[in-house]
Amino acid sequence: MVLEKIGNWTIATDRNLSQPLLVSNECYISLSHFFQKSSSQLLSVTVESQSHPAGLDSLYAQPWVWASGGLGNMDECPLQVCLAGGTLRDSLVFASACIVPGCNAMDLAADDFPARMHLASRSRVDTYEDPVLIESYVTSFKRLAKINRFLKTGWVCGEYKAQWSIGTSLYLLVLAVLLILSCIGTFRTKPKTKSEPASTTTRSSEDNSSIDHVEEKKDDMEEQDRIQSPEVSRIQETDFWDAWDMSIHLKKLCCQRPETACLDGLKFGSILWVIFGHVIAIQSSTGPGYMNPSKFLPPHGFTTTLGGQLFFSARFAVDTFLCISGYLVVHILKTKLQKQAENGATWWELLCLFFIRILRILPLYAMCLGFWMFVAPHLGSGPFWYQWQFYMEPCDKYWWTNFLFVNNFLPWGRPTTDSCFYHSWYLALDIQLFLLCGPWLVLLYLRSKTAGRRMTALLWTLSVAVTAFLSYTRKWSVNTLDGGSAVLFDIEGYAKPHVRAQSYLAGMLVAMLPPSTVYYGARTARAAMVTALAAMATMSLITVTGAYSRRACQFQELPSTSDCGSSWSSEATFLYTAFGRAIWSICVATVMRLCLERQGGLVGAMLSWNIWTPLAHLSFGVYLIHPMIIFIWKLGDRQKSTFRFFSYLMDFTSITVVSFVFALLAALVVEFPFCTLMRPLSSRSSRTSRVQEEESPLVVQSIESMTLEYQNSYGTTGVTR
Repeated sequence: MVLEKIGNWTIATDRNLSQPLLVSNECYISLSHFFQKSSSQLLSVTVESQSHPAGLDSLYAQPWVWASGGLGNMDECPLQVCLAGGTLRDSLVFASACIVPGCNAMDLAADDFPARMHLASRSRVDTYEDPVLIESYVTSFKRLAKINRFLKTGWVCGEYKAQWSIGTSLYLLVLAVLLILSCIGTFRTKPKTKSEPASTTTRSSEDNSSIDHVEEKKDDMEEQDRIQSPEVSRIQETDFWDAWDMSIHLKKLCCQRPETACLDGLKFGSILWVIFGHVIAIQSSTGPGYMNPSKFLPPHGFTTTLGGQLFFSARFAVDTFLCISGYLVVHILKTKLQKQAENGATWWELLCLFFIRILRILPLYAMCLGFWMFVAPHLGSGPFWYQWQFYMEPCDKYWWTNFLFVNNFLPWGRPTTDSCFYHSWYLALDIQLFLLCGPWLVLLYLRSKTAGRRMTALLWTLSVAVTAFLSYTRKWSVNTLDGGSAVLFDIEGYAKPHVRAQSYLAGMLVAMLPPSTVYYGARTARAAMVTALAAMATMSLITVTGAYSRRACQFQELPSTSDCGSSWSSEATFLYTAFGRAIWSICVATVMRLCLERQGGLVGAMLSWNIWTPLAHLSFGVYLIHPMIIFIWKLGDRQKSTFRFFSYLMDFTSITVVSFVFALLAALVVEFPFCTLMRPLSSRSSRTSRVQEEESPLVVQSIESMTLEYQNSYGTTGVTR
C-alpha cells in the first residue's frame, strides 16, 4: 500500500502486501471519541451523506456496468469525505464515505478497519437511542471494505489542493506581460499612414477629395522623411507595436484564400468531430464518471447505436488533418523550393526551414503546455480534483519530450495518454512526418514530377503494407473496447509516423497531381464525390455491425478468448484495422482534389463558405485548449453525472464555444503576435546584409509561408481511449 499526503489530503493506492495493514492509534481514538460524544443529529447526517452499497452480490449481477448506487450527498458530510476507488488513472470512484478527520486513506484501507470501527462503536451502541443507525454506519464500511479488496483499489481522503510553485508565478508573470503588450499595441495612438484618410473620411464632394489628396501627399512626404532619417529605432518600434495590435489580427483572421477555401470547412468539421469524441471519452472515464454506465456502454448503451459509432470513428478526423497538412506542405514549398530544386538546396537551408516550422507553433504550444502544468490545477476544487496529479506526473518527468517533439514515443512502451499534455502527440507526429517526407519529396517532385509522384505513392503503399503487417502479427485492433488488442495498438501504432504517414502522403499526392480536368468530366466528378462520401460514411458507421456489441474488455482480456469486445471475426478486425485508414485517406484526398479544382459541386461550395475561415484559423488553438476546458469542467464535479444524449449535446456545445473563445484570445495575444514578429525580423536582416539573404533565401521566404500553412493545417488530436 502506497500513501501520499499533501496537507490534509491523503491517497492510498492498493498494492500487494507481505504483511497485514493495521489501523493507526490516532484513527481508533478518533472513532471512539466520535461514537461517544456525537449527537444523534450529527450521526444521522453522517450516515445519510455517504454511499450505501448493497455489497458484492450487486457487483456480480452487473459486473461491467456497475455504478454502486451513487456517491451519496458528499456536500452534506459534516466530517471528512473519503472516496473508494479512483486511485489509479484507469479506475473510477464507486463510493463515498463520511469519516472522522483523524483517519486517513491508509487507515480505511487497513485490513482490520471494519473490526476496529465495530469495536469503537460498541461503547455507545447499548445506550444510543437508535442503535440501528450505528449498525447501519458500521455495516456500510464493512461492505465497502469487501468491494474495495475485490476491485483492488484504494482510498482517497480529504480535498486536494495543488501546491503553488515558482513555475506558476513565472507563468502568470509572462502572461501578464503579454496582455499588457497587447493592450498597449491595440489602444496606443497609432502613427498616421497614407491609407488612414481614405479609410476614415467619407469623400462627399470633389473639394473634400482634393483636400484629402493634399493630406495624403503630405503624409507621404512625412513618411518618406522618416524612412530616410537615421531613426531606425523608430521604425523598429512601429513594427513591434503593430505585432501586438489585436485589431489588425482580427481583420486578418477573416481573410480567406480562394485557392484553398474548401479546406476551411474540412478543418472546422474535423475539429468539431475531435471535440465530440473527447468530451464523451473524458466524461465517461474521468472524475466521477456516469451514474448509469449501462445507458452508455455496450451491450445495450448508446455506443452500440448507429449514432454512437461517430464517437469511436472520431479518430478519422486526425487523418483528415494530416491529409490537409500534407497537401499544404507541397502547395507551399513547391513555389518556395523552386530555386533550390534547380541549383541544389544546402543542409543549412533545409535545417532553417525545419527550425522555422517549429518556431511558428512553439509560442502558443508552450503557453498552453505551461497553462496545463502550472495554472489549470489551481482553477478548481472538489473531491475529484486530485486526479489532476495523474496528468501532472508525466509532465514532471517527461516535459522535455514535448519540446523535442518525441512525446508520441516517450515514455516508451506506454499508451499515448501516459505522456505529458497527452493530446499533443499530434504535433510531434506532424513535425516528424514533415522532417521525414516534406522537403525531400517536394525537391524530388520539382526536379521530376513523375519521380516525385511515384515515390510518394510508393511510400504511401509502404505505410499501408507496414500497418497491415503489424496488424496481423501483433493482433492489433482499432476497436476501442477490445481490451489488450486495442491497448497494444495504442502503444505501438496509434500515434506513430509509420502508421499515420499514409494520410499525410495522400495529401501530398493531391498537390502533386496534374489538374483534375485531365481526368474528370462533370458527371465523373459527381460520381467520384458521391462514391468518396459514401465510402467515408461506411467507414465511420460500419462498426455498428458488431464491433461494440459485447461488454467492454478489461486491459488483460482479448475478444478472441473472452466474451467481450468486438463480435467480429479476427479476419474482419484485421481488415478494418489494416486498411480502414488507407481507405479513409483515399476518400479525403478525392474530396479535397475535387473541391480544390472547383469540381466539388454543392459539397465544395458548402466547404468554402466564408463563415468557416476564422473558425478554421483558430483550430490550432482549439485543439490545444479544449481538453483543458473539459478536464477543468469535469474534475470540478461533486457527483456522478447521468448520461443522456441531449445533456451530452449541451455539454459538447458549451465546451466548443468556450474553447473557441479562449482560442481567439490565445491567437490574438500569443500566436499571431509572435508570427508577425518573425516577418520584420527577416526584413531587417535582409536590409542589413544583402549577401546573407542571397546565401539563404529560403529562410526569408519561408517565414510568411509557414504562417499560411499552419493556419490551415493544425488543430486536431486523437480520441482518448
